[in-house]
Amino acid sequence: MSSVSLTEQMGAMALIDELRHSQAEVQKHLDLPRHRQLVAERIREFYRSRGIEVEDALVEEGVRSFFATRLTYEAQPMGPWSKCLAQVYITRAQWLMPLAVFSIVSLGAIFMARPVADFFAGVRLQATQTQVDQARAQADARGVQLDRLEKRLSGLESEALANNVPAAVRLLKPVHEALEKVRLAQPVTLPPKVTAQSRAEDAALAVSVTENLKKEAADLQALEPQLNTVTQLLAADTKLKTQVTAASFAVLGTTYPALAAAATKARSALDQADTQGLPAVQSALDQLDALVTQTSVVSPYLTQLQEARGNLRKMGLSKVDAEQFQPLFAKVDQAVKDMDTAAAERGLQEIERLRTVAATPLTLEVVSRTGEKSMIERNYDPTGGKTWYLLAEASDASGNVVPVPITSIESGERRYASIFGVRVSQATYQAAKNDKLLDGHVDDRLMGKKAANSLTFTFVKGPVKTKPDYILEW
Repeated sequence: MSSVSLTEQMGAMALIDELRHSQAEVQKHLDLPRHRQLVAERIREFYRSRGIEVEDALVEEGVRSFFATRLTYEAQPMGPWSKCLAQVYITRAQWLMPLAVFSIVSLGAIFMARPVADFFAGVRLQATQTQVDQARAQADARGVQLDRLEKRLSGLESEALANNVPAAVRLLKPVHEALEKVRLAQPVTLPPKVTAQSRAEDAALAVSVTENLKKEAADLQALEPQLNTVTQLLAADTKLKTQVTAASFAVLGTTYPALAAAATKARSALDQADTQGLPAVQSALDQLDALVTQTSVVSPYLTQLQEARGNLRKMGLSKVDAEQFQPLFAKVDQAVKDMDTAAAERGLQEIERLRTVAATPLTLEVVSRTGEKSMIERNYDPTGGKTWYLLAEASDASGNVVPVPITSIESGERRYASIFGVRVSQATYQAAKNDKLLDGHVDDRLMGKKAANSLTFTFVKGPVKTKPDYILEW
């Protein structure tokens, strides 16, 4: 025992006391309700020893409140600056890396700013030089275009004056004025080389010049259709002159007035082409071409008409009969002059039909068939007048009924009729009526005859006058 020093003993006892104290504190916290009750009881004894009356409920509430907050820590309120610094520190993981990157990039940009600026300045300078060069090329192209148009205009003006085409001269006048205006415009001046000092000014000049050149080029291009129109107009004039000066055209123009009228119309369209337009000229020329082509088609009809006239003369018709052909001849002649082949064809057919009737000997007889009328009595009220007609038909030597041209005294209509009414006297009408009443037929049917190469019937009975009246309706 004598080997243990006092220092060691005191040190060990101090540690033991500290452990014992810690154990006591732990026990107090492990049995908090009992410890709280002991504290409350001691407080009551303290107040009683001093003669102070305190309610138990108040003591309990005070002890409970004390123990409820005694182990909590309430930090001191922080100022704005402290809060800001704390927030910065807390969020350092979010902003520290971007800040580092930004700093590095900024430093790089500072060191690279001048070289980059010089590079882009060079790019802009080259771009401006390209603009100026393109504008200069456009100016050269405009000059070439202007020279070409002026050369073409000069040639067309000379041709128009030489061929005496006033409409072409008038059409070329506005073109001449437009080209003169462009020629007298202020010349384009562009710098041969763009510098850094003049770049902005040269760029603006290049843009302005380019816009003006584009507009002028478009205006010059717009003159092309006018020149094309004049070219076509001069070609049309040459074509028309070639047609009308041909020897054959003079003969055709005399024979076919429509052809001469079409040529006059085409010339008028050419003279007014500056107001009526090229389509009117082309239409007139197309019509003239069509009529020229039509002459070869209609020419045979003229020959047939001449043959029909000759055949009629050979028939030796009487003057009265021959006059019935004259309206048909005139109709065909007019159709030929009008170049109306359809009308000419119909007219020749009518001539041939009438010629056939004239050439055929015919017998005129009263119609006498079961179920058909043989006679008609006309009553004209209120005058009370009457006329009488026998219904007749013409037949050839074979007994075939032949339609003949008849003009109605009532309506003036003229047409071919197989059956028609011939006006007779009342006595003739009554005799035929009595004849039919006997057995339902007219036995004495013969009314007249027509000789060959004639259109006039010779009546053996009936008509009340030399030139009888006919009707076509009953």
